[in-house]
Amino acid sequence: MKKILICGIGNALVDSEYKVSEKGIKELNLTKGCMELNDRENHIKLSSRLKKTHGTVKMMPGGSVANSLYTLSQFGADVSFIGRVSDDTTGEAFINSLKSIGVGVNIHQVDNGITGECLVLITPDHERTMYTHLGVSSQLNVEDINQDVIKDSEYLLIEGYLVTSDETKKVASYSLDIATKHGVKKIITLSDPNVVKFFRDNILELLDKSFDIIFCNKQEALNISMSNNIDDAIDFLKKYAHEIIITCGEDGACVAIGGEKLNEIPDSVKPVDLTGAGDMFLAAYIFAKVRGKSVIDRIKFANTCSGDVIQTYGAKLEKQDYVKLLKKLK
Repeated sequence: MKKILICGIGNALVDSEYKVSEKGIKELNLTKGCMELNDRENHIKLSSRLKKTHGTVKMMPGGSVANSLYTLSQFGADVSFIGRVSDDTTGEAFINSLKSIGVGVNIHQVDNGITGECLVLITPDHERTMYTHLGVSSQLNVEDINQDVIKDSEYLLIEGYLVTSDETKKVASYSLDIATKHGVKKIITLSDPNVVKFFRDNILELLDKSFDIIFCNKQEALNISMSNNIDDAIDFLKKYAHEIIITCGEDGACVAIGGEKLNEIPDSVKPVDLTGAGDMFLAAYIFAKVRGKSVIDRIKFANTCSGDVIQTYGAKLEKQDYVKLLKKLK
């Protein structure tokens, strides 16, 4: 029996959240609701400016995979994270935060560069736009990968963000090959519409390795399939995975398993901040799945959990909130 439920590999980032106006997004020439990469010099300038003019709403360890593992650990699952940070204060805070809630840490800490940071810009409609400097996380390489951790896991989870650099794409490919060799189930989250749009070939290269589960939102599904509707997107994606989960905002989630499609509409929830909704959905869905719940119950639980996280600032809840959510998993 595997010791670890999920081993996750992704960018180790610290999320710094700011409330901004629609005008502010336009002035930065950003695509609203998406993630864009920033170089170190511009990132430091913008971060400094935002702190002076807006004040940080919240600062916490982040990154797509790390967010999902955080939730799974709070639910009581054994999980482990593989990534890279600097030996700066931010890197230490990232490691300590994961350790404090029981996430297994396999993080290479280097003595040069800076730990990655994501500036999460929240507009009045509660949408989040991300401006990211990957820092040393973009230098994650195959030597940083602990093969034994992957072998001892039931699932390997990787994020689409890994395809944005040649080095981290190699890491994803290498890790997937290890998982395949040792019978570890494979999950990918496509991560972001812009990542899929601008790095589509790289994503497809990974998808060719075949996955057990693909998570994405509607726009990511349309971008990867180059289609205009969900049905065509599912037809495209079913070549690469047995189980496909597409989140569709207020329209709920669409799940296709072995060609069978199911829709479930969530309760109406007023969002405060959409940060981490997809990461929370993934974690809750997987947790319900390994608990033997039906597809309908998985979606309901995932919708409930993501509905809770969008009612607060940041991608994480308080410890007592996770306890309350678990009681709703019937």
